[in-house]
Amino acid sequence: MRNKLLVIGIIVFSLLAGVSSYFGRQHLAAELEGKGVPFNVRVEKLPLNEEDPGLFKVGELTYMRGWALTADNDDFGGFSGMVVEDDGKKLIAVNDKGDWFAAHIDAGKDTLFTSPGSINSFAGVGLLAKASFDAESIIRAQDGKYLISFEQDHRLMTTDTIAGEPVEYPVAADYSEMARNGGLEAITQLPNGDLLLFAEHGQDAKGSLPVWITNKETSRRIGFIPPANYSPTDAATLPNGDVLLLMRHYSPLDGVSAKVILLAAEGIAAGHTLAGYELAHLEPPYSVDNMEAMDIVPLQDGRIRIYMMSDDNFSLRQRTLLLVFDWKPEHKLVMKVYDEVKPD
Repeated sequence: MRNKLLVIGIIVFSLLAGVSSYFGRQHLAAELEGKGVPFNVRVEKLPLNEEDPGLFKVGELTYMRGWALTADNDDFGGFSGMVVEDDGKKLIAVNDKGDWFAAHIDAGKDTLFTSPGSINSFAGVGLLAKASFDAESIIRAQDGKYLISFEQDHRLMTTDTIAGEPVEYPVAADYSEMARNGGLEAITQLPNGDLLLFAEHGQDAKGSLPVWITNKETSRRIGFIPPANYSPTDAATLPNGDVLLLMRHYSPLDGVSAKVILLAAEGIAAGHTLAGYELAHLEPPYSVDNMEAMDIVPLQDGRIRIYMMSDDNFSLRQRTLLLVFDWKPEHKLVMKVYDEVKPD
């Protein structure tokens, strides 16, 4: 009986805490009328390699700067998707709790932030709908709007502004069979306007993950052969139509690691099952965590600036990292092409 009362007490306490947290957040949101909750983010500058602070190369990438980020705000963290705007001067990230984070930055400065950050909840988020706003990826689409993918309740949504209420963005792709926690982890838009959508899980007998080339009217399901034990977490399209894919691996034995993979535009357009060219591999003692968010900024001299951010899962055992790399494409990519996958 005593144990039952203890269990009941824990359940009641958890529910009350959740409700209290929810209504506290709603009060702040209402009070600030959609302007966001401002707060300061603390930064700790990181070397690329903790055992060799003078190292600045990993694979084909050159390390520019990196930081561990912390803040006195319970909603800061859990970032799974990001957009870097205004030529690298503005950072927008979305997290697993249905929140936006926005701040002005300068990656050329050790202090990183040039303004306080702010947190906004997605308009329309409610106590019971919270699981429906588990954001995984965000892009600034060609129509100027933000396009966000969500898992658990798998869908794409679009909105003009951070404060705007997102509406569903229909596509012809059928991803109804995806696992609840293995949805559209990585999305990007191709130069012709089509979307490229990567599922996190769901490999078939040949080891191929589902990938869709889709728009509102048509869809082709192709596939991607990932490196063993790695999952896609974000994607970005280069000016020439090639795609960068961020991938991560975690196991209790191996810990965490990440890869940056390059996919050739020719292979994507042909609708073949893809396998990429590895640009970089990050594992300890390199600075790395659960890397889930990525965006790029093309520079005038032809370099590509790559921003990567980690999802700390709101856990004290993980960190929110922001890492910045430069990459200069200098070779012609030779793409592995597997058996063509017939459209569904």
